[in-house]
Amino acid sequence: MIAAIELAILARLKALSDAGTLPWRWRTLATYPEDFDALLESQAEIRTPAAWVTFAGWDSSYLTGDGAMIVEGAQFGVMIADENRRPSEQHQRHGGPDPASEPGSYRLLAAAASALANQTLGLDLVKPLLPGAVRLVRPTEAIQRRKLSMYAIQLSCDFAMAVAEDGETDPAALETLHVNWDVPVFADPAPVDREPGAPGTQLPDDFHADATDTIALNQEED
Repeated sequence: MIAAIELAILARLKALSDAGTLPWRWRTLATYPEDFDALLESQAEIRTPAAWVTFAGWDSSYLTGDGAMIVEGAQFGVMIADENRRPSEQHQRHGGPDPASEPGSYRLLAAAASALANQTLGLDLVKPLLPGAVRLVRPTEAIQRRKLSMYAIQLSCDFAMAVAEDGETDPAALETLHVNWDVPVFADPAPVDREPGAPGTQLPDDFHADATDTIALNQEED
């Protein structure tokens, strides 16, 4: 469920962007990179407007009478970033006269928070997402050098998890196997998982797959 919520947050932001409901479009939507500081110090392009999402823990949990555990106060963080090459830091935050080309980090922050507020994201959440604290990401030397303005939004929700019964090693039994295939030579130019880390391209990726199988696994004990 944790990974599903992360990906659903990104999908929600992407859907609104693709629908043209915003004057600008997200150019980076991804889960939080393994080493963000290294990314900032590298020469790799950071394509803004950008948003990254990550799981940050939960507050508490309790057991129900039907073999489930309810996770309360699951915390997710969405970090947004915009850049503006103008000399004034105000432009990085406020943007420019044309929101399509210079949205500014304040617009990104408001758009992300409003897009995710009270959302269940198509998942079976016990309580929908609720935006909480917003914090300025401390402008390090690398952030300043790249002319970035960055904020982090805290989101919380409640969700259910299955509890393993005695003797089980995994609370979710492996009952089916879902497989995406790329057919060699004839594969689509945009193959399965073509940009690891980008929303909508992690496996499973039925949309870009040349073939898809769902295989029911034998559950009988030897």
